[in-house]
Amino acid sequence: MSVRDELRSASPPVVIFNKSHSGSRLLAQLVEESGIFMGAHQNDSNDSLDVLKLVEHLVTRYYPDYGPLWDGPAAGNTELSSLIRAVFAAHLGGLGDGKRWGWKLCETSYILPVVDFLFPDAKYIHLIRDGRDVAFCDHRAPNRPFWKKIYFNTDRIAAWRGLQFHRRDYEKRSHIYNALHWVNSVMVGRLYSGMLRERCLEVRYEDLCGDFENTSRRVLTFLGQENQDAVIEKLRPFVHQGSLHKHLKQPREKVREVVEIAKPLLLALGYLERDSLYDIIAERLRRKPDDPESAA
Repeated sequence: MSVRDELRSASPPVVIFNKSHSGSRLLAQLVEESGIFMGAHQNDSNDSLDVLKLVEHLVTRYYPDYGPLWDGPAAGNTELSSLIRAVFAAHLGGLGDGKRWGWKLCETSYILPVVDFLFPDAKYIHLIRDGRDVAFCDHRAPNRPFWKKIYFNTDRIAAWRGLQFHRRDYEKRSHIYNALHWVNSVMVGRLYSGMLRERCLEVRYEDLCGDFENTSRRVLTFLGQENQDAVIEKLRPFVHQGSLHKHLKQPREKVREVVEIAKPLLLALGYLERDSLYDIIAERLRRKPDDPESAA
C-alpha cells in the first residue's frame, strides 16, 4: 500500500500557509478553537514542528521541480515515504480516526504540489498581509540552501544586487531582504493555490483584524465549522489592530526601497493605488542624468 493510500484513513486536512509574520497565529487559533486539531507539536507561532521536517526535506532536495517525484530517479523513493509516515504520525499524535485536523506552517506554500497529491480533498487557506508591513517584521537571512530557495527559488545564488546573505548584512538591510521574501512567498503561494481552485480560500490579514467577525465567519463557513458565535467571541479579545499599517511609522526612504522591490505585487493586490502621471514624472526627475532609464 502506498503512503498516499495509508493517509486516506485520516480525514482531509486543513492547511494554512502564508509568508511569515503575516498574522497567521490568529488564524490558526481560530481554526483550532473551532474544533480542528492543528498538531501535537507546535511552536509559539502555532507552526507544526513535524511538518517543517517534510518541508525542509522537499524544498532542499527538489523545489522548484517536483517532476522527478512522479517520473524520474526519485519516483518510488522509500526514504521519502518513510519520512512522510513519520511526520504525520508524530503530527497527529494519536488523534482518532475521522476527526478533523490540519496544520499551519508558513513555508508549506513551497510544497503544495506534493501536499495536494497526498491529500486530494484537503482545504487550504492562504493568508496575505501588506508587504510594506511584513518588510518591517524581521525573520531569517537567506544564508542556507533552504532559505535561498525560499527567497529566490534556487540555492545556486551567492549574492544579489549587493546583498551578501549573511546575518550581519541582513541586520543592516532587513527590510530589503524581507520585501524580497514577501514577494516570492506570496507569488509562489498564489501560483500553486490557483491549481487548488475552490479548495483554497485567500484571506487578508487586514480583513481578519479590521473586520474580525465577518472574516472569521467566512473562514469557518468555508471549512464547514459550526458553533461560530462561541468561537468568535472567545478569540475577539486577542484581535489587535496595532500591527496594521506599521510601515507608516518607518523612515520614508526605507519604505520607498521596499516599494521599489514589491511594487508590481502591491499594485496587483490593491495595497497601492494606481500610479498617476505626476508620480511617473516626479520619479523620472529624481533619476540621475546618466541613468539610461531617464531617457526612456
